[in-house]
Amino acid sequence: MRWTGKLSTITGIVTATPTPLQPDGTVDRASVHDLARHLIAAGAAGVAPIGGTGEYTALTSTQRAEMVALTVEAVDGAVPVIAGLLSPGLGDTIAAGRDALAAGADALMIVTPYYTRPGQDGILDYLKRVSDTLDADLVLYEIPYRTGIALTPDTLARIADATRVVAMKACNQDLSQQMRVVDAAGNKIAVLSGEEDVFPLHVAMGARGGVLATSCLFPRLWNEIFEAAHSGALGRAKHLHAELRPAIDLLFSEHNPAPLKAALAQLCRPAGDVLPPLRPASASLQAKLAEMIPRMMELEAQAAGSAGA
Repeated sequence: MRWTGKLSTITGIVTATPTPLQPDGTVDRASVHDLARHLIAAGAAGVAPIGGTGEYTALTSTQRAEMVALTVEAVDGAVPVIAGLLSPGLGDTIAAGRDALAAGADALMIVTPYYTRPGQDGILDYLKRVSDTLDADLVLYEIPYRTGIALTPDTLARIADATRVVAMKACNQDLSQQMRVVDAAGNKIAVLSGEEDVFPLHVAMGARGGVLATSCLFPRLWNEIFEAAHSGALGRAKHLHAELRPAIDLLFSEHNPAPLKAALAQLCRPAGDVLPPLRPASASLQAKLAEMIPRMMELEAQAAGSAGA
């Protein structure tokens, strides 16, 4: 079954998922299915495999396509599958996009091209070329502290008018920039926060949801934070976020997704080891996670109870 909704109207939490691998390098089908089905049951608005959390740059093209196909199979049309593409060059991005679409992805999340640090017009031209070649909805992924490039609000408005970009994962903790982005393009594309640290504020400023890695662990709690912020109950959202913040700090204290994979393993949802050049979560961090996870699961259970009430 294929998802038949419109990505331009998406709201809520899209979960960025890790890539679990077997010792022989193949993707762990059982783990992919277990996590995806858990997320859908918890109210995920979408699933985003093979992005940064999915270790895109460390995977082979075969592993990427396999991860997308297994995610599509597990999701079975319930929510969109948005494949993350982190290639810096046009040719590789188009080739990887074709592979992801052939594997069943409903949309593609395209990072702004990095290393060369192009100008604003160069990025617009790049996305137009992708749009002219691939028949798919695109989610723009802006993460300037990784790419070295920040888009201006004017460029984002031009991108929304000239390309297939219908949504954006905004990873920028500059709140004034976020306000300008929503003002310039929020009525044209679905702006989604990619920043766990300031998520309630992004929503209060007009973000329609988020693309969050830690929602692998706490999907219902993140949904509750979103619903509170989205409905104007910012005090409630900030309170819940403050309770979650110690977990956020731990989960990003070492390079994502190593802490996330360690936490999933502690919850009996194995996702395997990270790939070189990343290292597994340190022993000290794993011990801290073991202390923190039970308390966070209590909050997650409370959020589930609230959702069912």
